[in-house]
Amino acid sequence: MKQFEKKAEFHPIHDRTYEADVVIVGGGGAGLASAISSMQAGAKKVIVLEKLGYLGGSTNVSGAALNAVDDKRQKAQGIQDSFETFYQSTMKGGHNVGNPELVRYMTRHSIDAVHWMESLGVKFKDHIGAATGSLGQRSHYPVDPSGNAYIRVFEKVIADSNGKIQVLLDTPAKSLIQDKSGRVIGVVADNFGSKVTVKAKDGVILATGGFGANVAFRQKVNTGVWKHVRLDDTIGCTNIQKAAQGDGLFMAQKAGAELIGLSDIQLHPCGTPGTGLMENIRTSGRNRIFVNSDGQRFVSEGAARDVLANAIFHQKGSTYWIVVNKLRYPSRDFKDSMGATIRDMVALGAVVEAPTLDELAQKTGMKAADLKASIQQYNDAVTGKQKDRFGFIANNTDDKPMTEGPWYACKKVPTVHHTMGGIRIDVKSEALNAKGQPIPGLYAVGEVTGGIHGANRLGGNAIADIMTFGHAVGPHIVQGK
Repeated sequence: MKQFEKKAEFHPIHDRTYEADVVIVGGGGAGLASAISSMQAGAKKVIVLEKLGYLGGSTNVSGAALNAVDDKRQKAQGIQDSFETFYQSTMKGGHNVGNPELVRYMTRHSIDAVHWMESLGVKFKDHIGAATGSLGQRSHYPVDPSGNAYIRVFEKVIADSNGKIQVLLDTPAKSLIQDKSGRVIGVVADNFGSKVTVKAKDGVILATGGFGANVAFRQKVNTGVWKHVRLDDTIGCTNIQKAAQGDGLFMAQKAGAELIGLSDIQLHPCGTPGTGLMENIRTSGRNRIFVNSDGQRFVSEGAARDVLANAIFHQKGSTYWIVVNKLRYPSRDFKDSMGATIRDMVALGAVVEAPTLDELAQKTGMKAADLKASIQQYNDAVTGKQKDRFGFIANNTDDKPMTEGPWYACKKVPTVHHTMGGIRIDVKSEALNAKGQPIPGLYAVGEVTGGIHGANRLGGNAIADIMTFGHAVGPHIVQGK
């Protein structure tokens, strides 16, 4: 496809200048949504600069959960929800430090993003789930596994754009270009040592993601929720190492943008020991318990992510087991939301499988009596038989008692997952300076921004964020609305 201009390392894009209406820095979910939105708003030429050799960024490897109030789908499952409930949950989950205006916009318009994506060809399941730490059952998932389902649709739209959207891979942006008045008018990038200059008539949209993989920087700014935890390289990161370095933050700051909430770093409880990646059995969804090395429950499985991770750090070895059964995996070849099967996970040694709880305890080193008691506690909470000591409430309509094997256990650790702080923006995605004034020609969308998620992001709100603001930014930058 001609619009995907990728050259091998020994055939770089030689020093040259491109002209565009809109330039997008970052080819992940936020960047591609912004590119398509800009084209639909009337941009005749959109250029996407992508640091990696492929598109998708962290969206590619995400669980794809997208939170939205959806009367049609939710009511069919007996789920009661509202825009106000979604707003309040997001504010509360973020410790009430999020920007109310931005939170209102996202919680009200994420369903518009769902409809927009459907118009492009994304197919969502009718069944609504609950991502880990979503504090509500409103998570939409694509029919095809993982966030790559979104990227494949976006790539097709780009391929069918007749060159209106052009992608330059392996071309990391290095700096923003400003005119004498301070307006951002382009980007300087690099392609294997060759300088690439891209001029932007209408403006530049930064969609470079967060800084979770930049260990030195995350330690420097770690003065918030996790100041009692050393966020050094012993704690992994779910994001792509090369991408999540905070490049967009530093470029925006040099152009005059204010960076806010940088200490608000999120840890996810679903990391794989040794890598931090979210592989194997996921913690999201239903019918699962968290137990420590002895087999004891220690937290409400429906709690917010910061609560879950903090509770894990108080367990021996700062680790735990997620335990599921046939309710989650009806057969060894059943494919979960990421397209994985228990058969493969067991073969890789990542998951322990046993027909009974006694055998599972023996294989994992847990105490059988404690493990059985934990399962009973969870079942009593799900059925309403007894109030849970950890405050678990069965607010997911899919929650059911776990009674039969086979049983599966997977060891997990906290991992850096999302950086809530970033570029200060308004509801038009305009980058703002310390006085709250827009920097002409500069916009930001996605994890590179700050103020939307407060001190803790709800599960399912990242995709909601990038798609809500990404699909809405086009008219603002192209038409000046």
